[in-house]
Amino acid sequence: MRAMFCLCVACAFTLGAATVSAQDAQHLHRDAVVVDGHNDILSRVLKGARMDVRGNTGHSDLPRFREGGLDVQVFSVYVHPSKAGEEGWRAGLAQIDSLRALASRAPERLAIVTDGRGVDEALRRSALAAIIGLEGALLIDGRTDRLRALHARGLRVFAPTWNRSSDWATSSADEAKGMAAPGLSTKGRALVRLLDTLGMLLDVSHLGARSIEDALRETRNPVIASHSSCAALRPHHRNLSDEQLRAIAARGGVVMINFFPPYIRANVDKNTKRALARACKELDALARRFKRSDARFLAAFDVAIDRAARRGIPTLRDVADHIDHAVRVMGAAHVGLGSDFDGIDHAPLGLHDVTWLPLLTRELLRRGHDEEAIRGILGGNFLRVFEHVTASTSGGKM
Repeated sequence: MRAMFCLCVACAFTLGAATVSAQDAQHLHRDAVVVDGHNDILSRVLKGARMDVRGNTGHSDLPRFREGGLDVQVFSVYVHPSKAGEEGWRAGLAQIDSLRALASRAPERLAIVTDGRGVDEALRRSALAAIIGLEGALLIDGRTDRLRALHARGLRVFAPTWNRSSDWATSSADEAKGMAAPGLSTKGRALVRLLDTLGMLLDVSHLGARSIEDALRETRNPVIASHSSCAALRPHHRNLSDEQLRAIAARGGVVMINFFPPYIRANVDKNTKRALARACKELDALARRFKRSDARFLAAFDVAIDRAARRGIPTLRDVADHIDHAVRVMGAAHVGLGSDFDGIDHAPLGLHDVTWLPLLTRELLRRGHDEEAIRGILGGNFLRVFEHVTASTSGGKM
């Protein structure tokens, strides 16, 4: 755990029966281990973005990770399906190598971790613990030798599909369109068994419903959905039904709630996006004048969120609604955060980038979640699964 974060200003706000001080919310956020299950900045790095300096575009970089109190980040390696064969393979390796190079240049700021002990060591040194995840299996071209090569480079989270199905699994996008035979193939089932023996987490975000069913039957480990929300609140093929939430929880897994506005709220059209952009600019301007722990900022923040919600603009309260629903269905021990930052073109009001995460913690406290549950949602639940799965390796003979 980290040292206490001291605030100059403490103020109280009331929502229903819950009274929350800004000081208590900030302290909890800074003291908890905060994990984000999905970030796509590595794709931006390949296009010239820098992670080591604070930027004014995108949603994250090392300075902003620290400002937002983030301790552990799953970095997604993503290659568009149009980059087939060797080109895609090289692009994937380049993303991993860019992260490894940064860790080599700035070990005091970032450390690539492959198990629970690595996470603990990074936290002890106050370095960001970086976990490497793969989104979509097309770049390995169905070859298990390439999967093993990525494992040797540090890969520990594996999502078999993106929106396009692989020869191992059907994606939710294709399954929703009826474009592919649903479920895991024979090769896909063998892949899941290999992930188990390698001690690699299976990520079911982007998998179709039948593929998720097959994966849960095949694996001996809990699974994660690194960036998926709740279909009961927002019907969408990328979201999970209550039945799926319960099935994942029954196996000890974790669903990490996605922040992307179209996944958390219906009817996010062009006009809504424009209104969201204007509201974000207004709050950003206010945040430049006052600290986000300042009573004046927080009062104005609450007014802005109220006004936006009445206008149908996506806000951090929509994210909290999905967290609340997942907690009711699965139990608090099976819920986490999976922002999809830097893989989405806009974020909800109040969660403009990673630096705004403490305000989500405040919202969860205001809704009456207890501190133990919030610590789990912020990161403890994912770390439980990560530590368990990465410790259960036998070398992966196949």
